[in-house]
Amino acid sequence: MTAKISVKDWRNLPTTHWTVTTFREYLADQHEAKYGIKYTARSYAIEGRWLKSMIAEHGPEILKAFIDGCFAEYKPTRDYPGLNFAFMFSYQRARILPRVMAEAKRRQAVQQAVEETEDISDWL
Repeated sequence: MTAKISVKDWRNLPTTHWTVTTFREYLADQHEAKYGIKYTARSYAIEGRWLKSMIAEHGPEILKAFIDGCFAEYKPTRDYPGLNFAFMFSYQRARILPRVMAEAKRRQAVQQAVEETEDISDWL
């Protein structure tokens, strides 16, 4: 019998099974690793609702890629030495999310083309 992986264990839980709790752990861990300071939020309740809505609308893989894109682009300042999901959702979503979704669509098209090629080669 295999042990069940905790939803807090983002390193070992497949992204497809990530929940709001998993994303909160991921945000906190990545934030501390990248900026060297503890992750904070103005309202964890609002962040939780926004995370839940993005999981429902786009899926956990897109949400993770969006968060990674936000971390990659954000340049800390003296006044804002870190960022949180509320900032990502409010100020970075319009710029980064469309790119993430386009890239996911492109990868899906490539995967579908590969699968169709494999089907044809089996037929020949």
